[in-house]
Amino acid sequence: MNQKQFNRWAKIKEKGQLRYVVVQSLIISLAIFIGRLIGFFIMDDNVWPGSFFYDNMSNFIFIILFSPFIVLVFWYIQESSFKKELKVRDRTSKT
Repeated sequence: MNQKQFNRWAKIKEKGQLRYVVVQSLIISLAIFIGRLIGFFIMDDNVWPGSFFYDNMSNFIFIILFSPFIVLVFWYIQESSFKKELKVRDRTSKT
C-alpha cells in the first residue's frame, strides 16, 4: 500500500463503515441498473419500460439486498491491508 492509498483509506475510514457500505452499494446497484437499462433498449425490440422492470425485478432486488454484503467484504479486506501497513510503518518509525 503506497502513501496515496494509505491516506485515502484513512479518510474513508474516518467517515465510517456504514457510509462506505451504503455509498458503494448504491454506486454498484445504479451502475448495474443503468447498464441493464441501456442493454435493454439497445438489444430488445420491445422498448416498453414496464416490461423492463417486470423482467428484471428479481435481479434488482437481489442486487440491492446482496451488494452491501459484497461491499462489506471489500471493507474488511481493505481494513486488513491498512492495519498491516500501519504495523509496518510503526515498526519502521521506531527504529
